Amino acid sequence: MTATRGTAGRRTRKVVVGLILGFGVGACLWGSVFVYLKALGEGALPSESRIPEVPAGATVVSRDKGCGSGGCWWELLVEPPAGQSPEELERRMGLTGMQHRAPTLFDPGSIYIATDTFQGRLRISVGYD
Repeated sequence: MTATRGTAGRRTRKVVVGLILGFGVGACLWGSVFVYLKALGEGALPSESRIPEVPAGATVVSRDKGCGSGGCWWELLVEPPAGQSPEELERRMGLTGMQHRAPTLFDPGSIYIATDTFQGRLRISVGYD
């Protein structure tokens, strides 16, 4: 009976050690992406999943990548639905001027979302802080 307990105990230890090592490797990879974004990633763009969703009725007229001193960003130009102003669309999307959003599990960089009106449309810029 003790031989079975010993085998089960070793198997449990191996599973626990494997889980700890797997978690450690995952944390190192996540951390290296974070360091890359902060130290070397001036040309890095946030994941497209970080771009706010455009509500039904509004139309994305253009979706571009821009770069300048200090980094790169996504820029969307959105046509509001008929009868709605760009400011109303901005409020409907829950955006106001400049916002900062925390890192996510799959994108470990803080982002900003900036909005303004341009030629009767809503311009949305999304980039790393």
